Amino acid sequence: MNKLKTHAPKLATKLATKLATKLATAISISLLAFTAQADNQQNSASNGFHHDISAAYIDDNDNSDNTSVLAGYRYYLNTVDTDKGPLALNTFLAQSSNIGVNYIKSDLSETTNYQIDGTYVFASKWFIGANYQQINDDSDGWFYPYDESLYGINLGYYFNDTSSVSVFYQNQSGSDNYQNPNADSQDWVMNANFDNQADIFGVNLQSYIPMESFSGINLFASWQYRDSNNSNFSQLVANDNDPQRAFTNTNEQTMHHLYLAADFYINHAWSIGVNYAWQDVDGTFVIKNSLLPDDSVNHYSDSFNHYGVNTAYWWQLSQHFSAKFSVAKQFNDELSDNLLLGIDINARF
Repeated sequence: MNKLKTHAPKLATKLATKLATKLATAISISLLAFTAQADNQQNSASNGFHHDISAAYIDDNDNSDNTSVLAGYRYYLNTVDTDKGPLALNTFLAQSSNIGVNYIKSDLSETTNYQIDGTYVFASKWFIGANYQQINDDSDGWFYPYDESLYGINLGYYFNDTSSVSVFYQNQSGSDNYQNPNADSQDWVMNANFDNQADIFGVNLQSYIPMESFSGINLFASWQYRDSNNSNFSQLVANDNDPQRAFTNTNEQTMHHLYLAADFYINHAWSIGVNYAWQDVDGTFVIKNSLLPDDSVNHYSDSFNHYGVNTAYWWQLSQHFSAKFSVAKQFNDELSDNLLLGIDINARF
């Protein structure tokens, strides 16, 4: 176990900062993964597929230690027609029922993510889906791992051959505890526990617009609202500077998140895109110290803007295998900028 040499309020602040950093880096990963996991097949109906196997590698060029590995498999009930629109949008334009699993190992957010989801499309073009995620904390900066489970459902409608709208709900929960009856002044946390609960609601809208002078424009918009509550209890041993004490920290937070993206397809293989993300956060952070009669109450509010550009090219190696190359540059007003490079190898049959 790591030797912790800070006080419990600092531990709670560290966790809150860590969660915010994970959210910001997850946005950067998702922006590139959205491109890196796209489809690429030769422009022939004979190359339609039901099975999609993908393995991707994403590297943060500004920090060689920050990399992500993605792997996934998806089965489509109906044949995905590779003649429809840009190659990157084949599966979206197929409007087919599907089920898939994904694995994401990210040094950027210090997590391992396991996912399974499925979507059923009715003849009326309404669709319904469900998903489950298990996120495991891989960092060494906390004395117990912070793991989470997420359950979600979504309901949507394809209102034409190239557009859809959907609403979704997701429940996020995580808890853990730590016990050390032999704690001393060097290893001073006797016991601790952490609990997190969140409800997330949102709307997604996607539409592909064919053009005459170039292939077309894909527009994507997403808004979500997140209401979360987490609490942390830590009991500490006495040392040379402080007597035995306990801290209880609670953090109630609401967040609005807006994401807009436009990808311009020069042809069926090459795209250039721009994106914008905005977050607005309000919360209350309360610290209860067993040695003090009054609680420390802190209200906070902040907003963040993230801008990005990207380009991607899908190279068909053979009828069933392809390689995809992606570059995404993120500009953040609060965090360091990221240049993400990605390569994705796919097998489809």
